[in-house]
Amino acid sequence: MPFTRFDRYVDRHARSFTERLQEMCRMPSVAARGTGMRAVAEKVEQMLQRVGAGTRTFKVGSGFPIVYGECGAGERCFVIYGHYDVQPVGQLGEWSSGPFASVIKDGKLYARGASNSKGDLVARLAAVEAYQKTFGKLPVCLRFVVEGEDGLASPSLHRFAAENPQLLSADGCVWDDGYLDTKDRLVINLGFKGIAFLELRAYGARTDLHSKWGGIVPNPAWRLVQALSTVVSPKGVITIDGFSTHIAPITADDRRMLKTIELDEAGLRREFRISGWVHGMTGRELAKELIFGPTCTICGIRTGHTEAGA
Repeated sequence: MPFTRFDRYVDRHARSFTERLQEMCRMPSVAARGTGMRAVAEKVEQMLQRVGAGTRTFKVGSGFPIVYGECGAGERCFVIYGHYDVQPVGQLGEWSSGPFASVIKDGKLYARGASNSKGDLVARLAAVEAYQKTFGKLPVCLRFVVEGEDGLASPSLHRFAAENPQLLSADGCVWDDGYLDTKDRLVINLGFKGIAFLELRAYGARTDLHSKWGGIVPNPAWRLVQALSTVVSPKGVITIDGFSTHIAPITADDRRMLKTIELDEAGLRREFRISGWVHGMTGRELAKELIFGPTCTICGIRTGHTEAGA
């Protein structure tokens, strides 16, 4: 097989690649907090330079650095998108090890960013290195664009793209996600759903009030709950007018590929600790809804007094 040497190189250097990822995951880079971002951006630049990429760092306004790297040569060119920022760590008590401890347990690496998306970036650069060491020069041009504001909806990336279209000119673009499913099968995503993130606010009294006033003072928490209850019916149907107007139709190719997808339903239920799926869906119907169905999700609610007491 042509890639036998490639695979052997990966196997021999797997520990080194993993250590690189561990090192990167030990560097906090929560975009919402903004601490440590420059240090991680510099680390990304060093990793790109390691595979011979020419690099540039762009500072767009007050945003976090965007690291650009280019390597390889050929008639075809691909942009590889990635981000070095991570999501907030959530409740520390729910971590069996620190979110930035970057520890390996039972053959798995646990750290914020190990999957999304430092792991993907390290894996892609490891693949470039392995190819260079076993086959030589890359036969295509690769343009890496690695930002630090994915968790903030990428405000600087839009301006960067508008100001540097020549750097993004390519035959295709590779997104940063890639993973093994619960049966250790490689998954290749051909697209993603879009997202519109909205925040609803309800207002009431100017100051916090004791619960005894609940019978005569309008409660903004109830107004918020009542408003949210109109968005989705009790049967789970999205009731917003025009919500489904611009959904792309499922093509014949989509349907053909859908038949090849086998979700590990039992494994996912165990992982999520749920007893079943919405509307009792299963099989092909479940896969179709997951991949093609639009969603309207409440990501969080914050209101009133949530600690002990009245």
